[in-house]
Amino acid sequence: MKRKNHFFYESRSGQRRPDRLPPILHLNRDKYVQDDTAGLNAIAHSEGWLTPPPGVARVTLKPWQQAVFWGLRVYIVVMLVVMGIGFFHGAGG
Repeated sequence: MKRKNHFFYESRSGQRRPDRLPPILHLNRDKYVQDDTAGLNAIAHSEGWLTPPPGVARVTLKPWQQAVFWGLRVYIVVMLVVMGIGFFHGAGG
C-alpha cells in the first residue's frame, strides 16, 4: 500500500508537492555588477545624504508638561509597588 507524505501546506492549500525540484541555475552574477560610484555619489549629493544632520538641542518643557511627566513617573512607581505587593502576596499563599 502506497502512502503519500502530506505536508502542512499541502493539506491547507490543496496544492500538490512537485515530484522533482527544478535544477539550480548557475548564473554569472558578476555580469550584473557595475562600478557606478559616480552615479551613486550624484544620487547621494542630490538627496542630501552627504550633508551632516542638524544638531539636536534640549527642549525646555512648559510647566504643565513637566507636571504630566512627573505624574507619569509617580504612576509607574505606584504600579510597581502594587505589582510587587501582589506578586509577594500570591507567592506566599
